[in-house]
Amino acid sequence: MPRRSLFKNILTIVKILAGLALLILSVQGIRWGNLLTGIRSADLAWLVLAVSSVLLGLFFKFWRWVILVKNYHIRSSMTRLYGAYFVGQAVNIILPLRGGELVRIGYFAGEPKILPEIATTIVLEKYLDLMALTVCGLLVSYKISLDNILNLGDWLLPLTGIMTMLILSAILFGPALWGKIRTGKFLPERLIDWLDRWVQASLWLRDPKQVFPAVLMTILIWGVMWLTNLLLFKSLGLLLGGTAAGLVLILVYVGLIPALMPFNIGPFYFFARLAVLPFGIIHDQAFLFAVLLHFIVTLPALLGGLTGLLVRPARAVRS
Repeated sequence: MPRRSLFKNILTIVKILAGLALLILSVQGIRWGNLLTGIRSADLAWLVLAVSSVLLGLFFKFWRWVILVKNYHIRSSMTRLYGAYFVGQAVNIILPLRGGELVRIGYFAGEPKILPEIATTIVLEKYLDLMALTVCGLLVSYKISLDNILNLGDWLLPLTGIMTMLILSAILFGPALWGKIRTGKFLPERLIDWLDRWVQASLWLRDPKQVFPAVLMTILIWGVMWLTNLLLFKSLGLLLGGTAAGLVLILVYVGLIPALMPFNIGPFYFFARLAVLPFGIIHDQAFLFAVLLHFIVTLPALLGGLTGLLVRPARAVRS
């Protein structure tokens, strides 16, 4: 077995074991009878609203990506975009790795000329979410200190600042810099053609009017995810407010980044439960909240991925 493959296998095993460890920590001391009782006593009306909020958030996420794709003048059917997005989401949930983004790009493999643009839409998507995560962290930190939980000042703010500087530099100075590089004649012509098209297609990022819709969608996405937590609090009768809902959003988002295990069960349960414990919620209630939140945010994305596999997408091209 090649050394690289062996390393990847060992890393996967370590990640799964870490996820299992978090799962074990989450279920310690849980009285399972209370869990079933809590599920039965959940307010159905608020629960339906929470599920509706998840569906609305998924729509906003999908539509944000559609906006980014269209800004690159890529003509693609909605079925192709839907399949690429939701199958990618399902892969990220099911597998202990971040392969969903590669799946999205792979849906457009039949037209390699647009692959750089598709990859860039995903990078922009992740950057917008990083910005939103940072803003949420700052808002929550006005009420409680996140330093002991996330070391916010040590990594999140610097990371966001560095990414912002890199992206702004690329937008402002990238085309001029590329113009000088391409005249060097040391790159293959095919690569030069690809990069020429990509640089020209990316000029829309200089127009605030074209950037604003994606930013607005990001605000709506994170606002709806925050709202989902509040609605689930109501369903379970938990007397928690916006600060707790924001902390759940932050900890779960950060906790799922490593993709430690299939379905992210261990990390999700651990961090969702951890987020509400400081607010006086007992362990059984915190675990019940984590289980229900995981279920309502995971199942719709998986069903979207399943339907995405069933559609027959038309080929995407650059307009």
